[in-house]
Amino acid sequence: MTPRLPITQFGLDAATMDSTARLVLTGDKRATTSLHIAYAYDHEPLPQVGARSIVRDSRDQDIAIIEVTKVETRRYCDVDAAFARIEGEGDKSLAFWQQVHWDYLRAECARVGANLTQETEVVLEYFKVVKALTTIS
Repeated sequence: MTPRLPITQFGLDAATMDSTARLVLTGDKRATTSLHIAYAYDHEPLPQVGARSIVRDSRDQDIAIIEVTKVETRRYCDVDAAFARIEGEGDKSLAFWQQVHWDYLRAECARVGANLTQETEVVLEYFKVVKALTTIS
């Protein structure tokens, strides 16, 4: 029997989880960002190349199986427009990336008891869709 893969949901609210799941299926979203220190706080390892997970939407519907292809750690201020395009959300601009990720990272910092600054380290996780588990409706 195949072991159950971990679950990935992108975003803090249902609308974001659903829109990003669709972006994964269309191939527009090929990366994600997380707070580096949250891994230690949650006693979880950093993402590893080759690791797979199931993307789920807010209704717990399995959307796709993804596989990590690259992992980088950068300071928030060092994330560039090229990465923002690959992350694929909104208008794919760096300005949009900065706006939504500042809010997300601020919430994560509050959860783990840290302060968010331009120097805060983030984990940039690149991935590919291995298998679509639904169609876009």
